[in-house]
Amino acid sequence: MKRTTCLFLLLLCCQSVLAQENFCETGKPHAIDLWFEKAMDKTEGVTVNIRNVQGEAYSRWDKELNRVYGELLNKFNDEDKKKLKEAQRAWVKFRDAESDLLWAEALYGGAGGTLAPVAVSDAARMIVRQRVCTLVQYQKMTNN
Repeated sequence: MKRTTCLFLLLLCCQSVLAQENFCETGKPHAIDLWFEKAMDKTEGVTVNIRNVQGEAYSRWDKELNRVYGELLNKFNDEDKKKLKEAQRAWVKFRDAESDLLWAEALYGGAGGTLAPVAVSDAARMIVRQRVCTLVQYQKMTNN
């Protein structure tokens, strides 16, 4: 239980740092991170409120992922489109497997309690956020 509590406290403390972060070397924070920080500030530390904000943030990142992926796909020729689609399918498998792993009993010492879903939800959000960052980096490469 101590590990989960520490992870939860770290999560809450790091939200403002995340929002102010230079998203993927773009020179500015991402709008979703800014929204997330403000929304988390309004949760009053209530688990259900935190989970709702995390769920909405995940949905926003997933929508952003699809937007960036679509833009990137449009920049590629047919052969490269096939490669990107293969890479994205592999990433989806990774995302799903990683999400399953996040529920492993060993990660929470068998006592995840009510904070385990908060930690897992946030980790899943960050997986999608990181993929958006990767695709943004690919977009930059296509612009050079």
